[in-house]
Amino acid sequence: MGLKNGSSAGVGMMDLVTTVEAFEHVNSVRIELRAYLTTWKEIRDLQWVAEAFERSVEGSGVKPLAYASVRCGEQRLVTMEAVLLQLLYALDYQLAQHEFTNAEPKEQ
Repeated sequence: MGLKNGSSAGVGMMDLVTTVEAFEHVNSVRIELRAYLTTWKEIRDLQWVAEAFERSVEGSGVKPLAYASVRCGEQRLVTMEAVLLQLLYALDYQLAQHEFTNAEPKEQ
């Protein structure tokens, strides 16, 4: 997930934190990120999972509002920024679908 030329050539950790904080703020959600080692087509890979929860709800057994998962090798994601953006785009799409599905019809 690192860069060959060192951290000065890419996005810093604080930029990633700020990106997640901004996403949480705009969407009024709480994001959880997890990473797993996995095997895909007999090749070891790193799988990232992101879930969006209602900001006010905590605890186990709570159903997420949105869920996304990516395998780095499968999608050729080589930086943490690429992984994070891929996950947030997927969550954003699902949250928008949820919002449109549950929107009140406009009176005409």
